[in-house]
Amino acid sequence: MPRFFFDVVDATRSMPDEAGLDCRDLGEAHHQACALIEEAMEGPETVRVDWHHWRVEVSDEARRLLFTVPFPQRID
Repeated sequence: MPRFFFDVVDATRSMPDEAGLDCRDLGEAHHQACALIEEAMEGPETVRVDWHHWRVEVSDEARRLLFTVPFPQRID
């Protein structure tokens, strides 16, 4: 199975994914990126966070950027 990396970034910060995750295909990698976003936006302390510039950058094993998934403004 191919390994994908899910870096969380905004306009000024980057949280690189050092471990990566094995996914069957790009569809599963996209699903994992969306799940990561939902998890990051959970909790009462995240209500005041401006998610406008946040995104998950998904790359392959060679660390080539494959696609980006933006954070929504707010999950309600």
